[in-house]
Amino acid sequence: MKSNIEQKWVILSKCINEFETEYHKLANYYKLSDSSFWVLYELYNNEDGCTQKELYTDWCLNKQTVNSSVRYLTNEGYIMLEYLDNSKKFKKIKLTKKGKEIAKNTVGKVMELEKKAFQEIDENEMDIVIDFFKKQTTTLKNEANKVIKKDELI
Repeated sequence: MKSNIEQKWVILSKCINEFETEYHKLANYYKLSDSSFWVLYELYNNEDGCTQKELYTDWCLNKQTVNSSVRYLTNEGYIMLEYLDNSKKFKKIKLTKKGKEIAKNTVGKVMELEKKAFQEIDENEMDIVIDFFKKQTTTLKNEANKVIKKDELI
């Protein structure tokens, strides 16, 4: 029989998966891949734009998946790439006028849904949740790295 903490961990894992599934369904509803959705989400939230590296690092997305999404969104005319100052290698991604409109009508609507959904949670509760997930992610990452390093030695 599993301990109480193990049972709660399973429940939490299921909740996280269900939470992520809702975003997947919303991305599908707007006819976007999950990664294209998150690229638009970040750019809509960050008018200054960002680099591809920031996208895959900050959002824990696969590098190749981000590259594919950036290529798709560029071809659709939703984003543009511009070189960073003093760099011929690194580019910043920004929304085009068309991209701002599509982002407003997709991720902008999702952000409105989020706002409604999170009105039931006060700021203190949100801080507790954020602190918990940061701690959970750090400890899980540390334990996973131990297993990976141990297996690499075999």
